[in-house]
Amino acid sequence: MKPIWTLVLMVLATSMALAFGASTASAGTIDLCDKALEEEECPGNYLSHVHETSVGKAILLAEPKIECNVLFLGEVVAGNGALLVQEGNFTYSSCGSGCTVTEEGSAVTAMRRVGLEEAALIGELSVSVHVNCIGINCHYDGLLGQGVAKGASISTPANGEVVISAQPAHAVKGTFCPKEAKLDLTTTPLVPTYISR
Repeated sequence: MKPIWTLVLMVLATSMALAFGASTASAGTIDLCDKALEEEECPGNYLSHVHETSVGKAILLAEPKIECNVLFLGEVVAGNGALLVQEGNFTYSSCGSGCTVTEEGSAVTAMRRVGLEEAALIGELSVSVHVNCIGINCHYDGLLGQGVAKGASISTPANGEVVISAQPAHAVKGTFCPKEAKLDLTTTPLVPTYISR
């Protein structure tokens, strides 16, 4: 494993332990599976590739309201049993009002299983998201925060879901940047995805 990923795993593991009041040693193991679970175990193939699309539109800014369709394409890059770490990219489209949103860098997310077919999610962007509209030209970080992932057997969408709600974003540079920004995003995998132990 590359030294940078060792560092990322250590930081994410510490954050998860603090957020949930438990050490990663006592946490359950986690994997993504392509078949319905049998007694929480995966009867099929473990997934190493993730492709998700937004359910409705993601809301990036409240005022002015910027809503985009979102795609996420990622790979499982590391796992130590208790954490599953993915790296990938978000693509934003159909943002309306002459706005464009582009990711500059990649997202690193970690999932920790907290129950049957349910995981807590934390993540961070390694660079920033650039929002460019008439009068607004801003770079934000912190667009990924805490969220919840549910497997296909318990989620509202048929294939599973990841929900990130009201996560604050911070303007790091730009002009006429709204003081308050947040991300509301729900994605669903393109294929049924189950969270197994």
